[in-house]
Amino acid sequence: MPDVHVGKGIAIGTVFASSKYICPNAVGVDIGCGVCAIPIGGLYREDLSPDKLAQIQRRLKQLIPTGFSEHKSPLPRSAAVLEEICHDHEPSPWILSMLRGRDCKAAKQLGTLGGGNHFLEVVHDETGQVWAMLHSGSRNIGNETARRYDRLAQQWMAERSVTPPAGGLNYIPVDSEAGRRYLADMEWCQRYALENRRAMMGLVLEAVAGAAPAAAPEERRLINVHHNYCECRRCRYTDPRTGRTEERDLWVTRKGATSAAEGQLGIIPGSMGVGSYVTLGRGNPNSWSSCSHGAGRRMSRTRAANTIQQDEFEAAMKGIVCDTDPRVIDEAPQAYKDLDAVMRLQQSLVDIKHRLTPLINVKGFGKVPKRSRRSG
Repeated sequence: MPDVHVGKGIAIGTVFASSKYICPNAVGVDIGCGVCAIPIGGLYREDLSPDKLAQIQRRLKQLIPTGFSEHKSPLPRSAAVLEEICHDHEPSPWILSMLRGRDCKAAKQLGTLGGGNHFLEVVHDETGQVWAMLHSGSRNIGNETARRYDRLAQQWMAERSVTPPAGGLNYIPVDSEAGRRYLADMEWCQRYALENRRAMMGLVLEAVAGAAPAAAPEERRLINVHHNYCECRRCRYTDPRTGRTEERDLWVTRKGATSAAEGQLGIIPGSMGVGSYVTLGRGNPNSWSSCSHGAGRRMSRTRAANTIQQDEFEAAMKGIVCDTDPRVIDEAPQAYKDLDAVMRLQQSLVDIKHRLTPLINVKGFGKVPKRSRRSG
């Protein structure tokens, strides 16, 4: 994808299809990570004064734990939501073991942001319509699940004396017991990630309503896209060996890439100071009906922390209610590619419906990159 950049094990912005194998480490440790956005009816840019924007941002930080934080006690609906997920996606003994106990981390992390490139935003489109938007994933339970199945994939390969591929991309057959269990648990974590975003979206809308009581979210227009997952899709492609057009069911893995099936609504965010696009998929078979999941990094986190100056970071965020804390300088706009250039490179993959411009941004503080001594 045009936002591709170096990642651990596999490049971020990778899409591939297989008829036989799945690779847990290609999906990665944040299973089901994605973005959702919703327009807020009756609320426009001119309705939000600087004081109201600051009030909303303060309330967001009070309501939604970020970074390594979690809720001190689960949100009121967390237990019911976990039951719903288990009803719709039968949990394996592994998942059930993660849900037991009074101090269940999965319950406390429902409605939490995390760190890194995850964000909460209030934005507006080209008409002035205000939207709520956020980016997060499956938190600790997705991380632990991914690591578990990568170990099982290593074990499967070792038992058959298969040499592990570069980058730790261990794989397992789709029709093996471990493969079937991984797919089931991946889908469970994917649903958990969606419910995590839904829980946070409710809190974002609560924060907005505190400053703009007349605002009414248009729930039927909620857009949700995952960008770390694997799914079985009917694919049409040209076989490079024969030159013939083939059509068959394949397992499509997306790592930092979004489904862009024909007519499918999507969201492609840029950096924290640039904004995002709402898109409509074109179903291009040459990309396995996929598009980029964002702008993509042009600097590693360490390089960004050692290169970008604090005054440059603050200047890039001028006019947006946000925190320009040095601990998130690795997320500064300068660390990312030009979103408009990325969009021009995927005109055959998606059409643009809306341009979203940020008003408020909230980031979580994750692992802080090391700065060199001379950059202070």
